[in-house]
Amino acid sequence: GAFLATIAFSFATGMLVAHIFGTLLYWRTAGVACGSFYAVSLILISLSPETPPYLASKGLYTECRKSFRWFRGCDHVSEKELNILLNSQKREISVTTGPRWRHYIDIAKRQEFYKPTVIMMFMFILFQISGMTVVPSYTVPMMKEVTGGAIESYTSMLMVDVLRFATAILACIVVNKLNRRTVLFLGVTISVASLFLTSILLYLRDFGYIPDEYKWVPIIPTMFYIFGKTLGILPIPWAIAGEIFPLAYRSLGSGISGMFLSIMFFVVVKTAPASFRDIGVSGTFCVYAFCISLCGIFLYFLLPETKGKTLYEIECHFKNTNANIKDSSENYRMLELEKIETGRDEGE
Repeated sequence: GAFLATIAFSFATGMLVAHIFGTLLYWRTAGVACGSFYAVSLILISLSPETPPYLASKGLYTECRKSFRWFRGCDHVSEKELNILLNSQKREISVTTGPRWRHYIDIAKRQEFYKPTVIMMFMFILFQISGMTVVPSYTVPMMKEVTGGAIESYTSMLMVDVLRFATAILACIVVNKLNRRTVLFLGVTISVASLFLTSILLYLRDFGYIPDEYKWVPIIPTMFYIFGKTLGILPIPWAIAGEIFPLAYRSLGSGISGMFLSIMFFVVVKTAPASFRDIGVSGTFCVYAFCISLCGIFLYFLLPETKGKTLYEIECHFKNTNANIKDSSENYRMLELEKIETGRDEGE
């Protein structure tokens, strides 16, 4: 969980560095500086081996073993997990007969696949509709309207970035200490309350109920909004994504949910300028708060707690079963997976 939460830290760090470059450097120089990170990332990815599940799914078992050991080492528990992965993929390949589309339809009907996929779709809707990518993209004009020009726009942008960066560090600790649902719904609650309060203050200022010397006040709940979404809504989807999918369907499920994330990214970012123009920041914040509330309600009833649970327990939750599984081969695989995750040896 803490390792997956570092994705949030990387996101916040990237925004901070990009905005510092944009503030201090000429735009061409800033573009080259930001592009250099892509070049370094490309080199690092090129030096890394292909992922073990993909190699196993293609029947490249020797390469799969080498890749798995490169990532995870060669200790006893890792070797047992590798064997479970290989056996699972071998069975999946052996039972795949007929057209591939029939195989995918069969997978889509399985509760342990479609339930986590639907949950991750809602998680990524929440992720994007909370303004996770809109705020970094339009920080300057947004903060200019929020502060009423009382604070220089680029200064307020860096304030947001520093707060996001500090909160992302805190999130790495909190995610490891508290339950996933607790952190998520804490972030949802803070974000919704802060967005509605910011909207109310902006409307009051527009109607002249807030004196000019206090026109900067809406920035206070706005900063709480940045804190809330970075603490809970930013890290938890990535932590859940690494825990909620069974090993056999993780690649397919992650691909579908990742595609949905990209679609929502496009929709939210492209509609934001028109939203700011037509209903203002105050109206846009109201819409975001309402959508976050809806997603939060759905996830409250759909999302199970995954912290401290093994993949075996999570998969059983979605299948509405326990350890007494009727299918003997599936029972063997699940029990072996449980042994690996609880650290028990075969002879125990």
